[in-house]
Amino acid sequence: MQTLNWNDSNIPHQITLENEGQHAHIEMRIVKDIEPEVIGLSVDWPVETLMQAWQGAAMPVSEAYDDGDLYSQVRVLFNLDNGCVIWLVNHIKMPCGNKMSTDRLAWVPAMNGVNGKLVAI
Repeated sequence: MQTLNWNDSNIPHQITLENEGQHAHIEMRIVKDIEPEVIGLSVDWPVETLMQAWQGAAMPVSEAYDDGDLYSQVRVLFNLDNGCVIWLVNHIKMPCGNKMSTDRLAWVPAMNGVNGKLVAI
């Protein structure tokens, strides 16, 4: 299992990669006020390829929506030869004031994040 490092040491989220035969499993632990959310995605790439594609940051490919109670944005974690892995960021402010995460990872075939946009490869 490999743990990726963020360029920004203030980001508490953790991304780990683990080989599953010819595939890799991406696991992300999202740290917010309410217990961490753990999300995952299996992709058809080896861990080594994902590690090379990791830039130490998530690239936004949508405008952030933030009304104070809901924050939502799409970010690319990995650009690969035949697609990309996106992170759908959703944080909700609860009535008590704490924030919880309802995020998701997804594979987008035939597109990459380039200059803040999703574009066809």
